[in-house]
Amino acid sequence: MSILSRRHFLIGGTAAVAAVGGAYPLVQADILPGRYRLAPYLGKCGSMPKLPKVTPGPVRELPFSANGRTTSAMVGFPPGGAEHLPVVVMLHGSNGDARTPFDLYGVQYHLAAAVQSGVPPFAMAAIDDWADVTGDPSPVITESLVPFLHDQGLSTGRIGLLGWSIGGRGVLSLASALGPDRVAVVAATSPAISHDDAVAFSRSVARVPVSVTCGRDDALSIPAKTLLDRLRLAKTAEVTGGIYAGCHDAVFRRRMLPAQIAFLGRHLV
Repeated sequence: MSILSRRHFLIGGTAAVAAVGGAYPLVQADILPGRYRLAPYLGKCGSMPKLPKVTPGPVRELPFSANGRTTSAMVGFPPGGAEHLPVVVMLHGSNGDARTPFDLYGVQYHLAAAVQSGVPPFAMAAIDDWADVTGDPSPVITESLVPFLHDQGLSTGRIGLLGWSIGGRGVLSLASALGPDRVAVVAATSPAISHDDAVAFSRSVARVPVSVTCGRDDALSIPAKTLLDRLRLAKTAEVTGGIYAGCHDAVFRRRMLPAQIAFLGRHLV
């Protein structure tokens, strides 16, 4: 039996057993385990959205010094360019790197489409290995990357933040540490947070405009909803986003970008 046919057999068999045995509704209700593993095979994750049909601005790999060594930042610019653009710092997920937002999610295309539709322009920057040994944002972001971006002519007095999965937790943590005087807006997609994180962040980032999005068939949807509910209850800054159809994958992340880019641009002005 081939690997592909064996996989289909196992998946089909699992689904059939669950359905015939009456377990499927319990799986979907999270009473029995397996809902999130089955979701892709039940068509709940969707397909990768096409990128906007626009000509993106340039994406440049720029060397900078951090912790005594030379590393690189990936920086995307809107078409046409401009001086003193505000900037969004992006934190990739656990299996990503500085290129992931551009190569996989296509943020430069979504930025170009947003600017074309009237969203104020801004730049977007990412680095590899943004976390410290504890998994929290490294000081390299504020001590090396942000000053470097300022030296490149970008406006860094108040930055925007965008992160995915563990990077989603990272941007919430960074916004919590820096506060609204340094962070103008934050967007977290499928943030890898616990219930305790959700409660803590709902207090510490309440004065920063926040977008939180998560897939309905993502194991992180429950703490994400808790964070959204508590932030909305606080009513101290604009909160947007929600729990939408989708999973913990690149398909969902790319699908969320148009609304996130517009939200970021509006608050970076």
